[in-house]
Amino acid sequence: MPLSLRALFVFLIAGTVAGCSGSSTSPTSPTAPTGNVTNEVFTGTVPAASNGVLQSSANPFTVAVGNGNLSVTLTSAVEAMPDGTMLSTVTMGLALGTWSNGTCTAQANTFTPAQGSSVAQLSGTIAAGSYCVQVSDITNQVGSVAYAVAVSHY
Repeated sequence: MPLSLRALFVFLIAGTVAGCSGSSTSPTSPTAPTGNVTNEVFTGTVPAASNGVLQSSANPFTVAVGNGNLSVTLTSAVEAMPDGTMLSTVTMGLALGTWSNGTCTAQANTFTPAQGSSVAQLSGTIAAGSYCVQVSDITNQVGSVAYAVAVSHY
C-alpha cells in the first residue's frame, strides 16, 4: 500500500524531530596539558655596546608538552656603570625565540622592553619545541648588565 504525499511528509517531519530530540551537544574546551610545570631561572650578562653595536645574550630551553602556558619574566637587570655604581633600573629588550644550532632567532611579535620585575612581561601558549629567551641592549648601555630571567612552561 503506497504512502500518500501527506503521510510521507508527516513521517519525514516526525523522524527529523525524533532524531533531534533528547540529544544536545555543547562546545568542548581545549584540554589543558598534563604534567608538571617547569620553572627555570637563567642568568647571564649582556656586554656593553662594542664599537656602537648593541649586544645580547640568549638562554635555550625545551618545551616538552605543547599547548601549555608560558610566562617569561625579567626578574633582575643591573648595569655596572664605569664608575662602579650599579643601575638597577636599566631597560633591556626581552624576546622569545627559536633555538637551532646554537643560535637564538627572535620570533615576530615577542619583543618587549622590560625592567626587572616580579610580573611576567611575556606570556601566552606555546607548542612543544626548542626555544630561547633573549635579553638585549636597547639603550646603548655603557656597562655590562647582569640579568636573571624566569621562564615557566610545561
